[in-house]
Amino acid sequence: MTPPRTSRWHPSLPAVVFLLWGLLIPVFESDAMVNADGDPARHIRHGETILAQGGVIRADPFSFTRAGEPFVGFEYGTQVLLALGHRAGGLAGLVALSTLVIALTLALLTAWLIRRGADPLLAVATSTLVAVLTNIHWLARPHIFSWPLVLVLLALLERDRPPPVWPVVFLFALWSNLHGGFVYGWLLIGMYLVGHLVTAWSAADAGPRAQARGRARRLGLLLPLAVAATAVNPYGWQLPWHVVEFFRDAPLRDLTHEFLSPDFHAPDLLPFLATVLGVLVLFARSLRPSWPHLIVVAGNLAMALVSQRNIIFFALTAVPLLALDLASAWERRVGGRPFAQRFAASARSGVTIPYALVVLLALGGLTLARGTVGGLQVVREGFNPARFPVDIVREARRDRLEGRLFHEFVWGGYLLHAWPEQRVFIDGGSDFYGGAHLESHRAVIGLVPGWRDSLLAWEIDRALLRSDGPLASELAREPGWQVWGCDSTAALLTRPPLRPEPRLGAGCGLR
Repeated sequence: MTPPRTSRWHPSLPAVVFLLWGLLIPVFESDAMVNADGDPARHIRHGETILAQGGVIRADPFSFTRAGEPFVGFEYGTQVLLALGHRAGGLAGLVALSTLVIALTLALLTAWLIRRGADPLLAVATSTLVAVLTNIHWLARPHIFSWPLVLVLLALLERDRPPPVWPVVFLFALWSNLHGGFVYGWLLIGMYLVGHLVTAWSAADAGPRAQARGRARRLGLLLPLAVAATAVNPYGWQLPWHVVEFFRDAPLRDLTHEFLSPDFHAPDLLPFLATVLGVLVLFARSLRPSWPHLIVVAGNLAMALVSQRNIIFFALTAVPLLALDLASAWERRVGGRPFAQRFAASARSGVTIPYALVVLLALGGLTLARGTVGGLQVVREGFNPARFPVDIVREARRDRLEGRLFHEFVWGGYLLHAWPEQRVFIDGGSDFYGGAHLESHRAVIGLVPGWRDSLLAWEIDRALLRSDGPLASELAREPGWQVWGCDSTAALLTRPPLRPEPRLGAGCGLR
């Protein structure tokens, strides 16, 4: 069959993927990116603090519960990037930067699969599935910066030759200055190491045995070097050790939603369930991956079933490897069909850079216009007042109301950004506060017996709570407490009373 003639300037398949997601994500995902929790606001404040003082944060300047205690910021590099994005265009800058990272990850995945010999139609189907699985964490937070680094490491480990030493060392040194996801990088190298050791032990032929031994020796050298490279950061060994200690805090794991096992009753996790079932079907149909691939798939699946946060790593590593193992069967059953051949002929040519520049210019324009396109506000300029106590905080700052404030956990990061004069009780940096502190906060919110004693012990004289929550209603009836202000989102209560009459806005559940 004669390949169809194509324009010299048509976009390559990775360019199409980059263009598609780079333009769609800001339109459909921007609100969830910045308003799903308070962490984007927290990272802005941390990044601005680092920029203002010209160095990393080493002692807590944000809370009154742990003020001045030693602080290790394992996300400091990405926090600076997020703060710079916010400086450039407000929340639109955060959305544009996050979109760029996510779209780049999906485009790199598509390009790598094609380079490894996968049919282009299979490559784009795989990157689309990865997009669906990772969508649950499309948030303007530092963890997304680990995603392209995971793909780079996977590509290095999948090379036909043993992975090079110095690029891997540099990768981990960079990674440790961006985000704590480098710990997963250690695990991924370990999975490949075990896979090659099993191959060396079980292979029937001398050639594969020798090749597997050689790769295992290289990975045995790389793993300690990768661990050592993560100490190349302003905190030194404190940073990787802090991240490891974070995962050892059992109460913190049990109380943090992202670390719980997937709840398959939740609609946004149904794609993961369908993928797991699809993997089982593939294995039942005699898909026989290599030992390294099998261990990576099994290891990541186990991690994802233990903690839904690990679904991302399953999507970025196990899914592409399964696609490569499926490539031959795909080629026999799909690749030979006319529509697949036409798609492949077009996809394997084309240009990338001009279309990538289009995305960069579009995201840059969105940033400079602060989320406005043609008079339409594509990205909300401020945080969502239905999600955060925007109006109450603005009034409290205007009246210079400060004190020892107890507040909703998810609002801690927002308060760092929107009310910088006020120290917080807790914020989304649960690695710093620890599981015990998070547990005590939840006990007060849940009105667990002894909650009044906890407030007295912390000398709390301000409380910023959901206006429809039980704690706000209970405090409003407590002797010595008074509602200072209330609207449909939040209620601010004080002790001693500061106003003869509270400000009760529309929708206040305490009326």
